[in-house]
Amino acid sequence: MSSKLKVEEIRSQLTLRGLDSRGTKAMLVKRLESAMQIEEEKEKKSDPVEAGPADGGLNSHGKRKRGSVDPDDDQKEEDLDGEKLKKCTVRELKALAGRRGVSVSGTKGELVKRLCGVENPKDTVQEEEPVVIEEEKLVTATKKGGAVLDQWLPDDIKTRYHVLQKGVDSYDATLNQTNVGDNNNKFYVIQALESDNGGSFMVYCRWGRVGVKGQSKLHGPFSSQESAIHEFHTRFYEKTKNLWLDRKKFVSHPKCYTWLEMDYSEAGTEQMPPKAIKSIETQLQETKLEGRVAKFVSLVCNIAMMKQQMLEIGYNAEKLPLGKLSQSTILKGYDVLRRISDMVQQGDRKKLEQLSGEFYTVIPHDFGFKKMRDFVIDTPFKVKSKIEMVI
Repeated sequence: MSSKLKVEEIRSQLTLRGLDSRGTKAMLVKRLESAMQIEEEKEKKSDPVEAGPADGGLNSHGKRKRGSVDPDDDQKEEDLDGEKLKKCTVRELKALAGRRGVSVSGTKGELVKRLCGVENPKDTVQEEEPVVIEEEKLVTATKKGGAVLDQWLPDDIKTRYHVLQKGVDSYDATLNQTNVGDNNNKFYVIQALESDNGGSFMVYCRWGRVGVKGQSKLHGPFSSQESAIHEFHTRFYEKTKNLWLDRKKFVSHPKCYTWLEMDYSEAGTEQMPPKAIKSIETQLQETKLEGRVAKFVSLVCNIAMMKQQMLEIGYNAEKLPLGKLSQSTILKGYDVLRRISDMVQQGDRKKLEQLSGEFYTVIPHDFGFKKMRDFVIDTPFKVKSKIEMVI
């Protein structure tokens, strides 16, 4: 029955029942049919008379009984009154409610009352409270050069600075720490910034509870690249007890932040073909301009290219409150879930709290200011839902 509905209709019915509306169509159908079966069983237990016969309102000759309603007959639906509705079975009432676009949950009495309050849908607008579908909370981040500037950087800084790069390294670190027992769910962002003209450097920090802006501070300006990098290294070590240069071998420590590897490459600019790069290098080598003039022209070209490469990257802040995670980070989250799954069988609450904190550290979640103990992953269903989220 549910399998004949469109995915949007199934999601709507699940939402009306307060159930999870995510997943494939097969999963949604199974979830809806299970909910409907439970509702019918509850109805029969609470009032076996109201539940009505299981024959769908048909008599022994296969004809519809007096007072019953054919849910597929639109004309009969228009002429319904309270007395006729009371003679219907719960299944028939739910079918009518579904056809008229009203909630199908509740007892038989609630369904009758709800249907009596609905006028002819052809003449009036339904007054049933609409299903509220929350829009995705999209965040727009600015990618300038090879890295993404923090979304909360002041606009005047965004227009004049970019994340400092040296070789293949971008001095940009996103850190996170979740501890269920201490009710911690906090982040720390560090970015070393270089002015587009290359003459000034700063180090930007922002910290707070995951899901909120938090506090921020700009350190500097520094007169040299080395000074800014040293400040960046110092702050990274203070928060993680790891060296920035050894971050690929990162080891998490208790009460310290964990470094999250991010990935914005999918929305990045197309890389310049090798032939074009070689051509530019040749042109620069063969320039006959006076040294200072050549340097100035090169600087102007770099700034123009930097502005040209500024991109706006959108990501869902509900699912990715700290930004887009790399594949390696997601795999770490999956590994933690595997360990949680093993621990669920043992029922060690303290260990489950610890592992849940480890998972939420690697895969950040926005819980607002709610108690973290309410979000311990301690059942097979919770593990399954998290696995579906990360794969």
